Amino acid sequence: MAIVIGVSGAWKAVLAMARTAGIVVNEPSDVGIQLARAQKVLVQQDTLARDDLALQEAALEHRLAEQRSSCAADIARIRARSGQETAHLAARLSRPGPVALRTVKGLWVGLSRLGLQAQERVQVRARSRAVIPAQRALQDFLASRETEVARRVEGAHRIVTGIEAIAHSAVLANAVAERAVIRTLSTLPDDFVLINDLHLRYDRDIPFEDSYLKTAQLDHLLIGPTGAYAIETRNWSRTAIVDGDEADPVLQVTRASFLCSHILKDAGCDQIVRSVVACDGAPPTRSGGAHVAIMPTARLLAYVQYGPQLMSVQDVALVCGTLT
Repeated sequence: MAIVIGVSGAWKAVLAMARTAGIVVNEPSDVGIQLARAQKVLVQQDTLARDDLALQEAALEHRLAEQRSSCAADIARIRARSGQETAHLAARLSRPGPVALRTVKGLWVGLSRLGLQAQERVQVRARSRAVIPAQRALQDFLASRETEVARRVEGAHRIVTGIEAIAHSAVLANAVAERAVIRTLSTLPDDFVLINDLHLRYDRDIPFEDSYLKTAQLDHLLIGPTGAYAIETRNWSRTAIVDGDEADPVLQVTRASFLCSHILKDAGCDQIVRSVVACDGAPPTRSGGAHVAIMPTARLLAYVQYGPQLMSVQDVALVCGTLT
């Protein structure tokens, strides 16, 4: 087995995201398991909240129905009493008497009837307004129900959102790819050394293409009898290819291998560092040119294992000591 130093840098980023989301994962597959659990909790909390609010709504509707029924009964009594008083006035008008007296009585009865009708309307309106608070309470409850549900499930929803961000991220996809490369290369003989998530730093800026270079990060550096390999890993999705939301691995590995070569040269080692992009998922849309080999992870083992012996055990140790 090859000597393996360090772990996947993308996987370390996934672990940091998991801590932020409040979950613990040991394997990439744990993200899906945790997401399913969190979604189940969210559904349960949502159901409980809605059931509780349905009971509250039923209680408010029952209270409103009772008040409406009581109001209707009171209005019926008011109108019945008003009707009785109006009939009594009409009976007084029908009593015999002089014409002039009957005329005066008629006028008085008419005015009294108008007064009774006005009083009845005032009492009916007052009684009808008594149900308004219950109506408003129900309307306000219905208007704020979804907001209340959201408030009650806010914590569970936040956890689900955080885990979904991990599950759908390019970071997790790349972590899966990097761990696959590590598993594959760890099967090499023990005269190979695999260094993961290597951060390189030079003591000064050096010209690189149209800019300057001082630092670089490398997913994997493999050192063995067949040479030194700077390996950048990607799990491309077709969305990333179309939208261009992935950093260019060809440029990244070119920068890293260029910086490795300068550091080694300063240490008196003229070992060439080959550039490789190991990819899973959708095929890349560009080639690596003459200096960068792009291949599926499944072909990586054969590419690095077979070839002329370029480095001795001492050379491997020198390169490892210089670059780490």
